Amino acid sequence: MRGQISLEFSLLLLAMIVVVLISTITPGLYGFKKVTITSYASLGHGALSKLKTNIEMLSVLDVGSKKVVYIKSPPGIWRIEDRGITFEGEGFEISTSCSVNLESDNTEYQVENLQVIRVHLEKVDENTIRIEWE
Repeated sequence: MRGQISLEFSLLLLAMIVVVLISTITPGLYGFKKVTITSYASLGHGALSKLKTNIEMLSVLDVGSKKVVYIKSPPGIWRIEDRGITFEGEGFEISTSCSVNLESDNTEYQVENLQVIRVHLEKVDENTIRIEWE
């Protein structure tokens, strides 16, 4: 019985070959730029979700409460309007609305490269959260 391999090892080897093929074919089928845009959109969605979650948590605290949030942001523009936050990147736009009013001295904040940004949140009154970008 020399030179034979077990069925489990054969299946494991076959699974690894399939994974390698799929991971190398996907960028080739859709193009590297499309895969990058999709990755940035996914990262942007996560960043927007994290910011909204922290705003909503701060909204139930006392007036004067502050919070610093670190967000891994892809390149794009963050926009603050009344109760809405929009993140616009290359080839996608993601927006959400909050239950409180938002104010900022800089209603448009641009991120040039993939980086971690620091956002200061402060509850100004019962219905307003102030956002300061760094």
